[in-house]
Amino acid sequence: MKKIFLTFTILTIFASCAFATASADYESGKKAFESKDYAAAVEYYNSAIKQNAKYANAYYSRGEAQIELELYDEAIESFAKVISLKPSFSDGYYGRGAAYAAKQDWETAKKDLDKAIHLNSKKMEYYEARSMVNYELKEKEAAYSDIETAMQLAPDEPTPYRIRALFKLVDLKFREAYADFSLAKKIEKAKKKAEKKAAKEAKKTSK
Repeated sequence: MKKIFLTFTILTIFASCAFATASADYESGKKAFESKDYAAAVEYYNSAIKQNAKYANAYYSRGEAQIELELYDEAIESFAKVISLKPSFSDGYYGRGAAYAAKQDWETAKKDLDKAIHLNSKKMEYYEARSMVNYELKEKEAAYSDIETAMQLAPDEPTPYRIRALFKLVDLKFREAYADFSLAKKIEKAKKKAEKKAAKEAKKTSK
């Protein structure tokens, strides 16, 4: 009994060390990603996964870096692993949908984005992505509906207005497109002003 307990203790220590190493590699991967060194980020995430084969966040982040490197098939595999480990994690479907969209596999992309929205209907990014996929599928009514939902979820974000402006530009609605582009610029300016103010206030508080 004592031998079994000792073996279990040793295995626990090794597991703890492996998880710590995996976490350190993951953090290094995040820093590399933020620095736009996507190839290095993938290597760090690979190392984290080697230490912990069930590290869902590492698979997800690796998929993001692989998309940046235009390794779309590899990204799809990474996001598929996320989904297998965490079936209710909506970002897994969103990430895979983005990878399929990058390959212009619009139908498959839409299925994944539908699933992401089904799991979490409050994320603006999901509706943005699906709106563009719907537009590519010539489902314009659905595309406009999705981008307007994105606007409602995040009225202070300029990107949905830019996307709708592009739709209107292609649809030859030039005045409406110009109005959306102008509104996006105004929102972005207000957002930057608010961020500067918040940073100034935070600096004052820290003194």
